[in-house]
Amino acid sequence: MADRMVEAATAIVTGGAGGIGKATVRRLLDMGLSVFIVDADEKSLDAVLSEFGPSSGRLDGCRADVMDELQVTQAVDRAVARFGDIYALVHVAGGAGPRRARDIEDFQLHEWAHVMDLNLTSAFLAARAVVPLMRKGRRGRIVVFSSIIADGEKGPLTTVTGRLPYATAKAALLGFTSQLAKDLAEFGITVNALMPGLILGEQGTRIRDKFDKLAPDQRAALLNGYPGGRPGTGEEVAAAVGFLLSDSAGFVSGVALPVDGAYR
Repeated sequence: MADRMVEAATAIVTGGAGGIGKATVRRLLDMGLSVFIVDADEKSLDAVLSEFGPSSGRLDGCRADVMDELQVTQAVDRAVARFGDIYALVHVAGGAGPRRARDIEDFQLHEWAHVMDLNLTSAFLAARAVVPLMRKGRRGRIVVFSSIIADGEKGPLTTVTGRLPYATAKAALLGFTSQLAKDLAEFGITVNALMPGLILGEQGTRIRDKFDKLAPDQRAALLNGYPGGRPGTGEEVAAAVGFLLSDSAGFVSGVALPVDGAYR
């Protein structure tokens, strides 16, 4: 069975209250995992906990800034106190930052650093916090989120705000994944990266709102690169996460997996 899980497995999902994150939480609960959500948006976090928590009994979470070393460590400690050993880290958290700009001279250093920290440094902090637990148990799964934007994107800005630092950070995550996978293989820990294309979550989620605000011709141009003529869904990305966390993926590590409908 492709999604068979180790008994009593627990996963931490950062950014678990967003569009892809929420779909991932749902998928992992359906697979039988206990899930601890870490998210900076307390209102959205509470909504997900209220929606899924009572029915599952295997869901908890806390608000934390994934760019803050202490808060990340404390969040992992809370997850361990609640559910025990950590089997998986799914690091969905990230983003292109609040600054909408295309040209390199339009970025201030602090804006560049913010996007680097939000995507790359946060992955380092989260992985560093869970790896000792996984190494001790000699098992584990780490999935980080890169993007098809890691290869760059032509044309005008669309749903990605700070495209240059975002592409740079997402490309760096691929090197991070490749090296960490090699470093941890002897301990039975796999490390993989997903590279989603345009993924639209439910109404009211961040990327969906940005997409809906585009002019019709901009939406059409954005979808033109997708042979299927449509964006992906959070559920489709969550299915890939589910596979990478499953027993069936025990020999899959160091992979950068596009989930983009043949966009590339």
